[in-house]
Amino acid sequence: MAVIVKNLIVYDGISDFKPENSNVFKQLNVEGNFCLPDAKPDIEQIVKVISEIKIKSTKVIKTPKGTSLEGQILTGWKLVVEGSIVQKIQYVADEPTQTVHAAHNNIPFSTYIVLPANFVMGTPVIVQGYIEDVFAMQNGKRCIFNNIAMLLNAYFC
Repeated sequence: MAVIVKNLIVYDGISDFKPENSNVFKQLNVEGNFCLPDAKPDIEQIVKVISEIKIKSTKVIKTPKGTSLEGQILTGWKLVVEGSIVQKIQYVADEPTQTVHAAHNNIPFSTYIVLPANFVMGTPVIVQGYIEDVFAMQNGKRCIFNNIAMLLNAYFC
C-alpha cells in the first residue's frame, strides 16, 4: 500500500498495484460526510486518513441482454457486490494541549459488475478492491467530507 501526502494530510491505504488487462471490473466513487461523536473533541486539523476496502458479499444474478440508450451493454449476467470502506481518521484536537485523536468511519457501498456473456453459473468469482484515491476535508469543527475512488476487479477461479 502506498502512503501519499496531500495538503499536509497523510493518506494510507491507497493501492500501489492496479491490475492490468482486466476486462471484468467496476470503478466507482463513494462519498459522504462523517461527524465526530459527542465524546470526541473538535477538530483543528486532519493529520492522517487510513482506508481499507472490505468486501462483505457477492451474488451473481441473471439480467436481460441488450444495449441501453446510454451505450451500456448488458450481457445477461451481473455480480452484485456489497462492502464497506473502513477508515481511521487521526486529527489534532482544537484545544490548548493539541492532543491527537482518532475517529472511526465505516462507509457502506453496493454496486454491480457486468460479467462476460459466456459466464457459467456456479463459477467461483472473487472480487478484489483497490483504493485509487482518497480525499478528506474538514467541514466545520466536527465533520469531515470524504471521497474515495476505487476499482473493484472480478477474478474467476
